Amino acid sequence: MNSPSTTIDNKLAAGISDRAFRLYCALVLRSAGEWVDIPRIASDCHLKPHQVRAPLTELATAGLIHRERRYEQGASGRKTWHTYVRMTSDSSASAIDHATEDAA
Repeated sequence: MNSPSTTIDNKLAAGISDRAFRLYCALVLRSAGEWVDIPRIASDCHLKPHQVRAPLTELATAGLIHRERRYEQGASGRKTWHTYVRMTSDSSASAIDHATEDAA
């Protein structure tokens, strides 16, 4: 059986783009496993929201993140769809393990 860190290493080596890797790193460093909306993760990487959708699809396909769409009231008062992402439980646990090992 593979350890979680081996699984993540294999998924990251599966050919995800550089932008997808940047987004994954931002999620590891800044999200602490909670749900993050698209504009926030985009601004963390100095990108526009439309520029992160394809890389987030790559991460979801690789099984590194979960996506969720919610029908919420927007800033204008109208209901609209908002997309949120978070790391999977396997990736967040091993990412924290890697950060702890690197700090030691």
